Amino acid sequence: MFDTQKIAAVYDQIGLYFSATRPRLSKEVISLLPKLPAHARILDLGCGNGVLLTAFDRRSLGEDGSINYTGLDISRAMIDEARSRLAGPNTKFILANVLDPQTWPGLGKYDFIAALAVFHHLPTPDDHIKLLRNIKQHLNPAASALISVWNLNQAKFDRYRHGKYLSIPFHGGPSRNFYAASDEELTELAKQAGFSNIKTKVTKDNLYLTLKLVRNRTG
Repeated sequence: MFDTQKIAAVYDQIGLYFSATRPRLSKEVISLLPKLPAHARILDLGCGNGVLLTAFDRRSLGEDGSINYTGLDISRAMIDEARSRLAGPNTKFILANVLDPQTWPGLGKYDFIAALAVFHHLPTPDDHIKLLRNIKQHLNPAASALISVWNLNQAKFDRYRHGKYLSIPFHGGPSRNFYAASDEELTELAKQAGFSNIKTKVTKDNLYLTLKLVRNRTG
């Protein structure tokens, strides 16, 4: 078992090195990003160095090329790195814990919420479903969310495994703690959180869930 404060401490320690290893999103992730309306509101949970923001073609999001982006991360080192790289009039970076109830009031609604490489750093399924419910509550009608987790159910990780938990060194440095979730487990939790439009994609190294809100029909 681990806690999110330990995760924050590790990313504070490795922040600059970690950022250097994440200069851009993978083509795999980019292929799953939605087409967004002009001036879309995006919430990036576990934003790290803000790499998600660089993946959107701003020219397609309004004549002035602006989107409204909020990045949130538990690591001060990562937030500082994101601000130094991507500060702008329509960007906001917040140091906060997604599991803290005080994080969510006032955030508003979004056209797209990303939680890339976040859920595997949450210690329990109860934490997962709480975050899924907050994501659902903060999505606009017909909006979507993208969740990714590291596919930790591979034999190469067995030496780091203690049941559902793993502790894996980062490039020979401090260890990051993980919870190994399956796509079936995450899908079931998303259903319990109230999502009904759920798509999954499993690759060699990652699991993805695309969650969409369907606009209610009337009349």
